Amino acid sequence: MGGFAPFAPMYVLPAELQQYGLPNDTQQPDILSLIQMASLIIDEWCGRIDSDNTGSLVYSTYTARILLQTRNRNLIQLPIRPIVGVSQDTVAALQALAPSGSPNWTYTGVIANTLNNFTGQLSGLVAASGRYGYTRQDMSVAYPDLQALINPLNLVTMFGGPAPWVAIDISQTDYDSRSGEVWIPAGLQLQRYGEILISWNSGFDPRQIPPQVKHVCASVVKNAMAKGDATTAMTSFSMRGGPNYSLYGQLIDPTLDALLTPLKQVRAY
Repeated sequence: MGGFAPFAPMYVLPAELQQYGLPNDTQQPDILSLIQMASLIIDEWCGRIDSDNTGSLVYSTYTARILLQTRNRNLIQLPIRPIVGVSQDTVAALQALAPSGSPNWTYTGVIANTLNNFTGQLSGLVAASGRYGYTRQDMSVAYPDLQALINPLNLVTMFGGPAPWVAIDISQTDYDSRSGEVWIPAGLQLQRYGEILISWNSGFDPRQIPPQVKHVCASVVKNAMAKGDATTAMTSFSMRGGPNYSLYGQLIDPTLDALLTPLKQVRAY
């Protein structure tokens, strides 16, 4: 991320503390740290943080490697949604709010979208590649595939090694931003790809985080403060009639979980 400070989500800003019923930094000196902790918990809860420790409900770029297992349908399901187009102007504005040495709650390192889809609108897909592979044996009419001998990119696999990756024209793709379903155009000789490598953008503008996320963040902070700033799991202890104690559960209760359900990572095969 170059000269930018590491990204740390903050879904309730200092100017919004009173609006969401939170104390100021005089009443609770570590309130901003608690908000950052709660924001990170939300990102983890929704599965927005990737295996390389990047990603957030804030505009982020993800990459997935997906096998096409649906017969005769070039459809894949992206696990993190909604799919959004992030312009270069938007990226520049977020970078301007996250200079080196300052708290960075705006810029995750998201890559700007630069390509339009077939409708002329900015596509939320950053890049995509596909490669050919043999179909399942119960779906093949001839070994290894009807199209193998006329598709040179498939033919090379008969001599060993994996098939090469081929660039996919983003302008010819189609997708549902809410469901994460993406239609991939057929490749050479109209043969379907066996595997797709795809990068896309998802998330929300950090300057316009949805109200339900802010409410959940504030509630998680209040739950943490009620539990000793989440430094201990013990809520009560008594020696009357023998030792008795109670422990608290997750900082995100079922009601808060219901608010976050539409934003969770979804796996579909």
